[in-house]
Amino acid sequence: MKNKSLQFCSETIHPGESLTLALPLPKIFSCAPFYMPIKIIHGKQPGPTLLLIGAMYGNEMNGTEIIHRLLNLPALSRMKGTLIAVPVMNVHGLINRSRFLPDGTDMNRHFPGCLNGTNSERLTNIFVTEILSRADYCINLQTGPLNHYNLPMVQFYGNDEASLQLAQIFNTPIIMNETAEPGSLQHVALEQNKYMLNYIAGEAMRFDAQAARIGMHGIVNIMRHLQMLPPKKNPSNNKPPKLADSVCWISACASGTHRVKGKLGQTVKKDELLSVIKDPFGGGDIIPVHSPENGMIVVKNHTPFIYEGDRLFQLAVFSEAMEVPAEISSPALDEAI
Repeated sequence: MKNKSLQFCSETIHPGESLTLALPLPKIFSCAPFYMPIKIIHGKQPGPTLLLIGAMYGNEMNGTEIIHRLLNLPALSRMKGTLIAVPVMNVHGLINRSRFLPDGTDMNRHFPGCLNGTNSERLTNIFVTEILSRADYCINLQTGPLNHYNLPMVQFYGNDEASLQLAQIFNTPIIMNETAEPGSLQHVALEQNKYMLNYIAGEAMRFDAQAARIGMHGIVNIMRHLQMLPPKKNPSNNKPPKLADSVCWISACASGTHRVKGKLGQTVKKDELLSVIKDPFGGGDIIPVHSPENGMIVVKNHTPFIYEGDRLFQLAVFSEAMEVPAEISSPALDEAI
């Protein structure tokens, strides 16, 4: 069966075509025009529509790199359905090397937006109306914040079996069931009955080759599952990801230099030593930081100087004892697909 032509932002995309568009965004005070880049690949045969989002936070660059790598895969020429890729969602933030929008707010607090609202609300309204509304599935590609390295993980939303299955198929070491907060893109996606995943790996303002490989491999896994791409000839028997029951942040109880001892991906026991805080001027006591729970280190703050209250680690907590290697390597991407 042949696919139908697609109307997108006043453009017609025929089956088997790909198109690069620039979605107009609200202007800033200098009246300079702003555009959101969009890449659309419309398969010759019908299938689902998958939306990929990079750089919702303008200083998180791994998602942009993942999308660029994915778009160069030769197998996309045989793809069924439609792929909508937004390499940079927060163009303002990218230009300013900032997580936030020009008004200093978090984009993921303004969905679904408003046609006549603030600059942030108009931007998110354009995105929901012109892009998200066309998708059946959505994958948001993120990193940890500045100086916080995130173990590759997938967050899924909703308690249905299909969402859990998608998270497992993406195949990161850890998956988590998260609550979609009102005002977030995830909340709007659920309201529109769309499946939504968040892939988080690495840290802001850094390209990470391992995070990019795992992310691209995960998207290919999803596209195979949705029958957008041909199945893998020799399926691997990887262990299923571990589903975390909850997460636990560990914050600094004092200011000073921070010497990290725990490794990312390491399983730790309650009261195990994770790091020490020292007075940078050589006085005062050495303050140990212990794990409050049994779990796995999934986020690590590697800033050498920290303030009291800074977040140092995030633990994934599990109901059952588990064994996970301290260093988790990325799966090899099957370039042939």
